[in-house]
Amino acid sequence: MLVGIALGAVRFGLVTLPGSRANPAGTASEADADPAALKAGKAGKAAKAAEAVVVTVVSAMTRPVERRVRTVGTLHGFEEIEVSSLVDGRVARVAHDVGDIVAPGETLLEIDEADFLLSVQEVERSLELELAALGLSTIPDPAFDITRLPAVERAELVERSAADTLERCRELVDRNAITKDEIQKAELALDTARLDRKQRLLEAEQALAAVRHREAVLETARKRLGDTRVVAPAIEVRTFRRPGEAKVDELSSVAHTYIVAARHVTEGEVIRSMPAEILFRLVVEDVLKLKAAVPERHAATIAVGQEVDLAVESLPGVPVSGHVVRVHPTIDTASRTFDVEVQVPNGDHRLKPGAFAKASILLDRRADAVTVPEEALVRFAGVTKLFVSVDGHAVAVPVEPGVRLDVTDDTGVVRRWIEIPVGVVAGAGVITSGLALITDGTPVRVRAAGGVATVP
Repeated sequence: MLVGIALGAVRFGLVTLPGSRANPAGTASEADADPAALKAGKAGKAAKAAEAVVVTVVSAMTRPVERRVRTVGTLHGFEEIEVSSLVDGRVARVAHDVGDIVAPGETLLEIDEADFLLSVQEVERSLELELAALGLSTIPDPAFDITRLPAVERAELVERSAADTLERCRELVDRNAITKDEIQKAELALDTARLDRKQRLLEAEQALAAVRHREAVLETARKRLGDTRVVAPAIEVRTFRRPGEAKVDELSSVAHTYIVAARHVTEGEVIRSMPAEILFRLVVEDVLKLKAAVPERHAATIAVGQEVDLAVESLPGVPVSGHVVRVHPTIDTASRTFDVEVQVPNGDHRLKPGAFAKASILLDRRADAVTVPEEALVRFAGVTKLFVSVDGHAVAVPVEPGVRLDVTDDTGVVRRWIEIPVGVVAGAGVITSGLALITDGTPVRVRAAGGVATVP
């Protein structure tokens, strides 16, 4: 009886034997199932696996952008001059010290002039002697008629008298009233008078040359006397006007002063002109120049006249500006950089030569540059891309990031935005979250402001 009951349970599916496949009464096996129904079940499972990724989308926005090149450099005086003495001597007075502001032509120091004054007086007496020999009291001008000198005039008179005597003797020959010997003497006297006049002319020219030589020696002595006063030199400082004021390459006509940067002499010291001893170092400080090295890749974009903003450590928070005045034409083969000079106005003398400065050279401005949040960018294997939400799918867009901007939102939070020059238009929905879960073409669902996902 028990065996019969067990066999009946197995027959009607009430009990399943080990190793057998369950197939309840009233149902068909998988092999006997409808193929269309089986395919629909598998599609449902695939759809469930490809469920849309919830993401956050931010619209790309246009903002004003300044494209800049940043570098560092050192401020220098627009001109730096080392002053030496042209004559030897003992320093009698030092007129200026370090930090003093001096104008061109202003006295820096004075050398004892006693010896130089005596030299001038000696040459003056020699010149007076040369003039006295010619019968003059002042130095004649270049148009002076040399025949007006007394010695030359006397020789001309003697020559004229000898000529008159010879003429009278020849008149007496016709009357046989004079001998041949007397005529020969008269002719010889005339020839001698002519040679004497020529000699007097040569001597007068030599005397005038000696006078002019003494005049030159006197000028030299007077110059050396003047050189005992060492002054700040007057030079042409080649500064340039700011863009918009005039042509960029136009020279500025403003007179520039110096500041004494160093003094290497004291009163009573004996100085030498050869070899030259540096007495003062002067710097044109009301205009400075920044010398900086710029990478080679910017060689085509840096130009004269571009505006430059500087940050100087000694003036934190103080805006300092200048403009490019010179771009060196060659590139250093070792550093792969080229030099740029920036003119920096310094009329109030706030900046000091030798100071370190960070420079930002303005290349151009764009008022409507497209920008996206920095977190929207994905970088992998040297490629930068972002995803844009289009018709419920993520579309990958390769991009080249541009200028970085720090933007403060309405809540006071600073957020970094990146310029995208090409590939994205203003207003495009840029995905900023869930980037690790999506690829190109992945279905996405945009998270609403309240945190609830919405159907795109």
